[in-house]
Amino acid sequence: MEPSYKTRKIVERFLLWVLLLVLAAAAAAQFTSPLAKALSKRAEKDVRVTVLTSPAMQFAYNPSSRKAVVTISADKRSAQNSSKQISSAKGRFFIPKNPDREDYWNHFKHVLASWRFNPLLAGRTVWEYITAWHDRRTNLTPAEFLLLSMELTKLDAADFAVRFPPSSKGRKTRKAAAAAEVEDMAPLAVKDRPIVVEIFNASGKRGLALALTQYLREQNEKGQLRVDVLQYDNYPSYQDQSFIVDYSGRLVQVKQLSLAIGINSEVKSEISPNAICDTRIVLGKDFEMPL
Repeated sequence: MEPSYKTRKIVERFLLWVLLLVLAAAAAAQFTSPLAKALSKRAEKDVRVTVLTSPAMQFAYNPSSRKAVVTISADKRSAQNSSKQISSAKGRFFIPKNPDREDYWNHFKHVLASWRFNPLLAGRTVWEYITAWHDRRTNLTPAEFLLLSMELTKLDAADFAVRFPPSSKGRKTRKAAAAAEVEDMAPLAVKDRPIVVEIFNASGKRGLALALTQYLREQNEKGQLRVDVLQYDNYPSYQDQSFIVDYSGRLVQVKQLSLAIGINSEVKSEISPNAICDTRIVLGKDFEMPL
């Protein structure tokens, strides 16, 4: 005898509830990973994802301070060998189809800056993750990818500091590398010493470095910015885009400075024991004086 209409309805609802419970349990299990917990609870410790380009890039993001640091590896091992080592160490990794580091980084910045105006870029990013997950080129879970994507929507290129590998392995360089890993100093308003900068004109526009020097010195006198311009000069070559190089590790203050003068590119963080300033500002052809 066939089951009655009511019986079929009860069975269908029961199976539906079982399916929903299974999906909820699976979703809850994904959100219990250390990375997902750190992102959802806005923990003060860094979460790390290694992008296996050549050379590799390690993204370290602090959910509490929203500070992002990209460290470029000096090791140019193949992505397959590196992924096995990271997987065995329970690290999170992503292997892009294009292994070139500069191409991937430029693509990443383009998506970060343009997805609000072109939603298709967000859709392509999701599709790239799906294909990477299917091809086992990443061990990021869907929950971790979702939470990371939500955090990235709050950032722009100026929120990233890029650290390049040291050019030498001397004692001074190792000490400087260790010092660069120390957390950012307190905000400039609390510190007695202002951040010391040098300005280089790479735009081809005469007098641009002097104009910015005068502007920053005026802002310092007014108490708007704690900055001291050590020197200004012309750059050896023309540059299309402006950029900032930091030698001090004071990323919070450098970000404040970059936003104040309208340079929205990533901060290049380098180790230089012989640096005479905290930060170098290079003005490219795209630079416009702040109003």
